[in-house]
Amino acid sequence: MSSPKELITIMLSSVFERQGWDSALIDVAPPSDIRFGDYATPVALKLAKVLRRSPQEVAVPIIEGVKSNLENKYIDLDKVSYQAGFINFRMSDLFYKEAVRAILKEGAYDGVKELEIEGQEGYGKTVILDYFQLNIAKQPHVGHLRSAVIGDALKRILLFRGYRVVADTHVGDWGTQFGILLYAYKKAVEGNEREVDAIKNDPFIKLQELYVAANQEEDIHEKGKTEFAKLEKGDALNRTIWRWMVEISMKKLEDNAVRLNLLPFEEHRGESVYEEAMPQVVELALVKGVAKKTEDGAVVVDLIKEGLDEAVLVKSDGATTYLLRDLATIQYRKARYDFWKNLYVVDNRQSHHFRQVFRVAELLGLEGVGASEHIEFGFMKLPEGTMSTRQGNVILLEAVLDEAERRARAVIYEKNPNLRNIDEVAKQIGLGAIKFFDLSHNRKSDIVFRFEDALSFEGKTGPYIQYTYARLKSILRKSVDEAKDAFPDGVSLDADERELLLHCVRLPETIQRVIDAWLPHLLVDHLFELAQLANEFYHSHPILTEQDEDKRRVLLTIVRAVTTTLAKGLYLLGIDALEEM
Repeated sequence: MSSPKELITIMLSSVFERQGWDSALIDVAPPSDIRFGDYATPVALKLAKVLRRSPQEVAVPIIEGVKSNLENKYIDLDKVSYQAGFINFRMSDLFYKEAVRAILKEGAYDGVKELEIEGQEGYGKTVILDYFQLNIAKQPHVGHLRSAVIGDALKRILLFRGYRVVADTHVGDWGTQFGILLYAYKKAVEGNEREVDAIKNDPFIKLQELYVAANQEEDIHEKGKTEFAKLEKGDALNRTIWRWMVEISMKKLEDNAVRLNLLPFEEHRGESVYEEAMPQVVELALVKGVAKKTEDGAVVVDLIKEGLDEAVLVKSDGATTYLLRDLATIQYRKARYDFWKNLYVVDNRQSHHFRQVFRVAELLGLEGVGASEHIEFGFMKLPEGTMSTRQGNVILLEAVLDEAERRARAVIYEKNPNLRNIDEVAKQIGLGAIKFFDLSHNRKSDIVFRFEDALSFEGKTGPYIQYTYARLKSILRKSVDEAKDAFPDGVSLDADERELLLHCVRLPETIQRVIDAWLPHLLVDHLFELAQLANEFYHSHPILTEQDEDKRRVLLTIVRAVTTTLAKGLYLLGIDALEEM
């Protein structure tokens, strides 16, 4: 059925059409205070400016027009009111009862039922999601969480709305940074078989140590450029080392993706994949006069007058750049998938880079550049400052997950030592806590990572939501009337019951707001508010001991609607809804 926002908008549009007013002025949204109504519109304020009349005068014919529509059963016409420039609406009991039936009929989303269904918002539209871009031969650390968690949540939400999603890790297996790693490795193993064996036995730890040590050398950047240039030109030794590092790194990436419970990726196209396509982009840029060759042999695009500095496609030593590889990537993705959106979930330190990429792509006339966006997010910091793989002051991702599980297990042993499958539940709670912590922040904000904040089991946390769900499911398991759950005729809803159901009904609207701005924290906020209301409802209503059978059936039906909504929302965040905790 239609959402409350749609129903109210349709009714207002009918009134505006009869009056000859511009329906584009109509804007319906939840009010700042639920006491005013379920929904409100400032259209009287907007229209008053056009008609040069007072908002109250303008509101009168609007309200009268709405109330004259006696066929509408979903809006409580007696409760339509005007206050301080806003026209307020309340939905009828009939609307809530039918909306709940629809929620329960649809059930909790499991990631399969609604993929690419005709009529859905995203049907026929392909979205490329570029996230979890690990660098080859480097241990993933807590700073990689943001890209992985945000990207995965967006993928789940887009799939839920019927979009086709192609997720690509676009791993960093090319460029000067990889050249530095090549240099460090070759320097360490030259004539040292023991070091070769040590690296093979524990490649990621050893390679990370070598990389950190190499970055202390003053001329390391030039050494890295030299080794990368040799790799690009096909040096046999560098290619052999490169292939080995890529192989072990991709296995590591998949292992971490599984542990993070990320949806599968459709592509793992490293930057190196575009090696053959890059010369064509350079030629196009030169032929079109977008780029020029400098005296030292570099190929650059002058964006200085646009405030974007000089964009380098090819360095003076012949080595390609990230910018060139991203241009080739846009070309490939548009040709392969004809995407609706091409989204890069990358931290905000790369904002300047993507502005250059999109501007050069625009100058080249590449298809799809207008649909490409940088979904930037703030940097993950330690209390002591920013993390750096070059300096080695990072918290490894596996260490974070291990600690989260340990702390979750300790809490479970304290509160519910007889719980079945404690180890598995601890994994789900620990991972949920970390994901929720990340997604609860506006992605554009920097995050200071503290274990005590991320893994807290109180306040606005993942475990709080999970526990709310488990508590409500426990009520349903104990109820002998669950099979009879329904809204009996003649039973009206209390104010707190309506408010709780309203938050269930609003979930699709919140999801659309997430897509409109690519802000997953809006969904987190919604679920937290729903969980708070559900817990208040739990404490104020003796559900299982309610003596009135019809009333008990209503309460149980509401609980079922809430658990269904919570389960759906948690899935979209990549967090498990737990039956028991």
